[in-house]
Amino acid sequence: MALGLFSRRQSSMVGVDIGTSRIKLVELAKRGESVELVRMAVELTPPDTIRDGVVVDPELVAEVLANGLKSGHIKGRQVVAAIAGQGVVVRHVRFPRMPEAELREALKWEGEKYIPFPLDEAVVDFEIMDGPEGAESQEMEVMLVAAQRRIVDSHVRALELAGLKPIAIDVQPFTVLRALTYHPGDSAMGRANGSAATAYLDIGAGTTDIVIAEGQRLRFTRIIPSGGNSFTRAIAERLNIGFEEAERIKIHEAELWEEGPEPPEGTSERARMIHEAVLEVAQDIATDVRRSLDYHDLQLQGRFENAGVTKVIMTGGGSALRGFGKFLESELGLPTTTGDPLSELAVSPRLPGQEDILRLGPMLAVGIGLALREVVPS
Repeated sequence: MALGLFSRRQSSMVGVDIGTSRIKLVELAKRGESVELVRMAVELTPPDTIRDGVVVDPELVAEVLANGLKSGHIKGRQVVAAIAGQGVVVRHVRFPRMPEAELREALKWEGEKYIPFPLDEAVVDFEIMDGPEGAESQEMEVMLVAAQRRIVDSHVRALELAGLKPIAIDVQPFTVLRALTYHPGDSAMGRANGSAATAYLDIGAGTTDIVIAEGQRLRFTRIIPSGGNSFTRAIAERLNIGFEEAERIKIHEAELWEEGPEPPEGTSERARMIHEAVLEVAQDIATDVRRSLDYHDLQLQGRFENAGVTKVIMTGGGSALRGFGKFLESELGLPTTTGDPLSELAVSPRLPGQEDILRLGPMLAVGIGLALREVVPS
């Protein structure tokens, strides 16, 4: 199974996002010039079945996938899935301009310069990115994508055990960009140049994926090892409680105060302790994001007309923490909003729980981006 940087046109497709805390299945269908969300399901991921991006218990995950297919009445068996974690790397590399076939051969000998694990243990793909200077330059920018083979194989195994046929394995940061930059009527998911740079933060349970793009032109990616579970663990440690109870508290009680570190008048000791726990994690994430934005801006000055990042858009379950958007906006000094991948899609009226679906929108970004890559291919 190769990494899926190249897509085909399909009338409908199922995107499968096997996350650390939840498994999301999203089925999209082409409806003329628009795309419709026709079926979906969200299931809890069994504890400790995903570690460092690897599905360590494919049989148990396959059972959950099968339950999701049944509960969501999802009939399609061809799927696109996503991988993430520290075993997935994206590098932007400059090569002398050459035909694609020669580049593929060159990577067999040069690839280990850019990939932090042996090539024989990796699945590798690439895409040639035309820079602003175009074909006149003697060099070309290449987006090199590599994943540890054990991560890819474990996802494929779980999907096949559930009776699914994966036609491509995509890399999670790309899917979020695709989901949030899609507009009905686009003939292809092309890259628009000339617009200001935007940072997309997909805050999952285990990691936060940072993608910086100019329109749909990807400029920079980074994966940081903190996410929604980091908030939960911090609450569990501070209150000396179990993970499940801490997760419930995070969802229903945790909040980052807009006023700053000092508690509002009348705040209980319990609320103060919860706030302190999540604040420490939020500060760590904000620091990592700030460093990534600064590095991006410094590296690309002079190469792009609009080098600096001008706004931040969040997705993922971790973005739902109350007050997190305002906190990041203050820490980064940039407008920060929550992205809605459903805003440009039609939602089938046959789907039950319409309000719940809209609320889950940010969590569905990866699954939507996966399905879009086939129904609106680049």
